[in-house]
Amino acid sequence: MLYRLRATLLTVLLVGCVLLGGCRKAGNGHTVAVIPPALVSPFHVALLAGAVEQADAYDWGIITRAPERETDFEAQVAIVEQAVQQGADAISVNPVNADAMIVGVRVANQAGVPVLMHNLITPVAEGEVVEYIGYDQWGGAAKLARYVCGALAENAGVEMADVQGNVFILTGIPGFHANRRTGGFRYGLANNCPNVEVVGEQTAEWEREKALQVATIALQQHPEIDVFYGNSDEMAIGAALAAEQLGLEVGEDLLVVGIDGNDVTLDLIRQGTITATLGVYPQLMGMVIVQQMNKLLNGEDIPYILVTPSDVIDVNNLDAYIAGDTWTTPVEGVPEFDNGAPTVPE
Repeated sequence: MLYRLRATLLTVLLVGCVLLGGCRKAGNGHTVAVIPPALVSPFHVALLAGAVEQADAYDWGIITRAPERETDFEAQVAIVEQAVQQGADAISVNPVNADAMIVGVRVANQAGVPVLMHNLITPVAEGEVVEYIGYDQWGGAAKLARYVCGALAENAGVEMADVQGNVFILTGIPGFHANRRTGGFRYGLANNCPNVEVVGEQTAEWEREKALQVATIALQQHPEIDVFYGNSDEMAIGAALAAEQLGLEVGEDLLVVGIDGNDVTLDLIRQGTITATLGVYPQLMGMVIVQQMNKLLNGEDIPYILVTPSDVIDVNNLDAYIAGDTWTTPVEGVPEFDNGAPTVPE
């Protein structure tokens, strides 16, 4: 199934809704809320587009509001509280700071509104969340690291265990998302190409422009960098832009990889500007969120942890990913704890 054209049309509507303070479409069914941490990343825009599409298919109303920046934790909590006041029948939220979101979860719990969380499978410390929907961030990052090891080894004509190289990591806002994506990647490097060294690690707060600044300085200080890994696609794009501005060519001089599988990243992979991404199917994840809400509101049992797929995407399987052919059905799984260890013990 090809979603990109429909996603573009829905995004135009969706962004208008968010700028106006959220949409509540008149319908014959439920009203639900899907709340991202911000719309800085195309990932969250695509996810909301999928949620809106599925809600439209059910003839449901949907509330879609977001803070301006992912660092505005209080604004996200306020949006959850407003969704409760607006009569949402179910709420799904993607918190950047889980501890801050406990307040919002409790407000919904007290009002009898079921809460789901998406884009993570790490349970919050307090409050009742009925389901977590997302991919294994540690495991996905480890897969991406193995891909990097293989690419470096192929370029050098040696085995992965023998290849050498230098990696710089661009991390997100400190918290469990950044911890798991960074820890998993480091774990993947250590277990597949132990002679590859991480020469630097710095936050770029999930943002392209900040990543551009950080990566530019990193390349000036460490011209030997072979790989930039961004905890998100937007930060990877920033690194690619920095390399280009300094006269370097991705694919020839260095590799650049990220996480998300956003449309803009897919286009850049085709152009050769980005090497690969961990595709996590944001639009399809958005559809799954609303589908799970439908099951819940119909009285069906839903798993506490629902793990969505993630796949390393490069030019070789790009078209299959875009077509949805690499998607697999989400499965019940185990929680991902911020404990510095793999989600699924090996």
